[in-house]
Amino acid sequence: MAGVRAGEEVSAVTNQVRVLAGVVAALALAFLLVGCGGSNDAAAPSGPADPTAATSEAIRFWEERVRRDPADFIGYNKLADAYIQRARQTGDVSDYSRAEAALKASLQSLPNDNYAAVARLASVYATKHQFGDALEAARQAIATDPSEPFGYAVMGDALLALGRYDDADNAYLRANTMAPGLSSFSRLAYLLELRGDLKGAEAQWQNALETDNGRRPEDTAWARVQVGDFYFSRGDLDAAQREYQQSVDVFPDFVHALAGLAKVRAVKDDYDDAASLYSRVVARYPAPEYVAALGDVYHAAGRDAEAARQYGLVDAIDRLYKANGVNTDLQMALYFADHDVNLEEALRQARDVYAQRPSIQAADAFAWALYKSGRYQEALDYSDQALRLGTQDASMFFHGGMIHYRLGQYQEARSYLQKAVAINPRFSVLFSQTAADTLHELQAQVGGQP
Repeated sequence: MAGVRAGEEVSAVTNQVRVLAGVVAALALAFLLVGCGGSNDAAAPSGPADPTAATSEAIRFWEERVRRDPADFIGYNKLADAYIQRARQTGDVSDYSRAEAALKASLQSLPNDNYAAVARLASVYATKHQFGDALEAARQAIATDPSEPFGYAVMGDALLALGRYDDADNAYLRANTMAPGLSSFSRLAYLLELRGDLKGAEAQWQNALETDNGRRPEDTAWARVQVGDFYFSRGDLDAAQREYQQSVDVFPDFVHALAGLAKVRAVKDDYDDAASLYSRVVARYPAPEYVAALGDVYHAAGRDAEAARQYGLVDAIDRLYKANGVNTDLQMALYFADHDVNLEEALRQARDVYAQRPSIQAADAFAWALYKSGRYQEALDYSDQALRLGTQDASMFFHGGMIHYRLGQYQEARSYLQKAVAINPRFSVLFSQTAADTLHELQAQVGGQP
């Protein structure tokens, strides 16, 4: 058990992690929409009163098994599965560190021909945003067993995060050819959305839902949330709400679906209901993005003292994530820039992320941090990089529009802001009104209505 105990000691604040930390959502499909071959002893529950009970029992079983036989590589792999499942259920990111330690113990026991361990390890690295390590491990998994689609799927995830979109596309297509289904269609849908092919993305989402057999309700619920997010990003709030509600119907009280419902309520200015839903979410699952969203709702409602408490909690949770090896630099750079705090740190983190993985998301975060720091000309270059794929993202166009506005390029600013509000006029609790007001001002300056 030495490897597992090492994982348990990763953070001196493990107990606080259980209370405060949330599952990383930046890779929405990292675990819930993939299989790793074979059965999973910690299968997703259908919504019992204590969904972690069976998982905790599985953890006790496999911990005892590897304690009795430290060379039991299968036991370590099953133990890692159970840790990963508990992380999904409780939001304790230290369980990903425990899973990593268990998988490394498995590989010590069986260094070669241990596909399950190395493939799972690639996923753990991806979930912790260690994408270079994830790519290396995924390639090792593929070399071990090129007939398994999971390695190609995780390799695609890593390549996508690194900004290597053509390579990610090839990996996803290979996985889809080998095993078409919820996992592969979802990945293809997301990549098509990034490329601005919204009709193609919607078709792939429908393929994903149609091939879902409903055997794992948690996976079905997560897919519905992703489809809801797709419709939300298009400004179709009614369709988004339907998907989030169907997710709850499939998997009662699914926190990500409740957060989706809260997001819809928030942009409709129903702040009381949004705050109530977000409060339910963060009480069980205080991921930084959900805590920040609750703070934003309080701020929009004029409840600034309550907003400040939530914003303070974001910083505490981020420290716990980092203590468990989760790279949150991209998310925190955007958070700092959005809220006009720690702008030097926002710039540093965004610059570092872009240097390591020049994705369009990293370019957008860097552009926004530069904008908030008054470095508008530099910001414009990275905003152009962020939009290079043709992504139809209201926030990205809003960022670009505001950068052009500050540079005095009013025609361009008007065009970008028109695109933002056309895509989704209610894209943000914080910035939708700013986009509308600035566009109104520009229409008066430039002349004429759109």
